[in-house]
Amino acid sequence: MAEARSRFYAIHVVKGMEGRVALLLEERTRNAGLDVRSIVVPVEANGYIIVEVGNPGVLYHLVKGIRYVKRKRPVAIREEDVLRLAKPVVEAPKVSRGQLVEIVGGPFKGMKGRVVEIHEARKDVDVSLLDFRMVVTIPLELVKPVEQK
Repeated sequence: MAEARSRFYAIHVVKGMEGRVALLLEERTRNAGLDVRSIVVPVEANGYIIVEVGNPGVLYHLVKGIRYVKRKRPVAIREEDVLRLAKPVVEAPKVSRGQLVEIVGGPFKGMKGRVVEIHEARKDVDVSLLDFRMVVTIPLELVKPVEQK
């Protein structure tokens, strides 16, 4: 038998109780054997929990009797919106050619160097390391400006 397609629903809860409600939902899912595939507590959406289910009918049994749930009727949301909440866009630091930067991740973590070239399309930079006389290509999000130009 084919597995039912996942659907996402937002459950409105009392602000500050998202973590507690998520744990209650997880426990209820385990004990009752409900088809709940994931429970997400998004940081950006205070007062909401996102639940992924195969059958929307289980939502009634999932939230029934939990006092921190504000509305007993969950709201359907699109998968793209869930992915946007789960993977927030990370703003890359602004660097310019010749700027002194520190590498904050990867095998060269903690080293300093000067920006030689910026590749906007690939989202990486070529950095001339100060400790070793070599140029390395590093993702833009792994460099932090040390001095302002």
